[in-house]
Amino acid sequence: MTPSQFRRIALSLPEAVEGAHMGHVDFRVGGKIFATLGHPDPAYGMVQLKPDQQALLVETSPKVFTPVPGGWGRQGSTHVRLAAADAATLKNALTMAWTNRAPKALLAGIGNRKTARRKTPERAAPPKVDRASLDRAFARARKAAKATELPGIEAATSYGTPSLTVRGKLLLRVKDTDTLVFRCTLEDKAMLIEAAPEIYFETDHYVGWPAVLVRLSAISDAELAHRLEKAWQLQAPKKLKAEYANAHPAKPTRKKTAKRKT
Repeated sequence: MTPSQFRRIALSLPEAVEGAHMGHVDFRVGGKIFATLGHPDPAYGMVQLKPDQQALLVETSPKVFTPVPGGWGRQGSTHVRLAAADAATLKNALTMAWTNRAPKALLAGIGNRKTARRKTPERAAPPKVDRASLDRAFARARKAAKATELPGIEAATSYGTPSLTVRGKLLLRVKDTDTLVFRCTLEDKAMLIEAAPEIYFETDHYVGWPAVLVRLSAISDAELAHRLEKAWQLQAPKKLKAEYANAHPAKPTRKKTAKRKT
């Protein structure tokens, strides 16, 4: 990404305006700064995140995001290395920062317009379910984990529902009886939702987060296991992945030789 692309994406957000702050460009919504450009040098931008948002982006894209040094960084101010960022990653980060600063009335208005534009009625909120119902949904996830034969996968609890982790890092969790939340990259999420919206989707809560929602009733066992393997590759420690790779070397592909004409 370039500074001009950063500027274009920032100003594409509703009611965003460009200003100046301490000698460098900033971007505001409702009078509040949500991003800056050109500090500490032209190779960087900054997005104003919440500390938990910052921690997640730094963990998943450490080459792109780093906390601003000092107290501002501890509060969520986050440097963006423009050369290492792609459009999808940058837009998600700027959207999160914009949402953190936008006035409530503006957010509510946008939410109402999105609802009015929906072509299909929004599904009703799922009824409350007991633990046994969640466990039945989780049983299918555990079956997929067993099929992958990947090491280090353990059952845990996340946000009060059953989950699978590798060395303490989340792979998936049960959201409700028909929905799993999978860890994935922002790029993969956008691709999956576009390619198979009947299986993959997101809600407003997950916008900008490297996680995708999966409809259990629509996904095949093979695809479920594949998605779990992708999450494992994203979250497993390097040492564990190396041990697994050494124990399961890739089979060499056999080259076809052309037959000689006689």
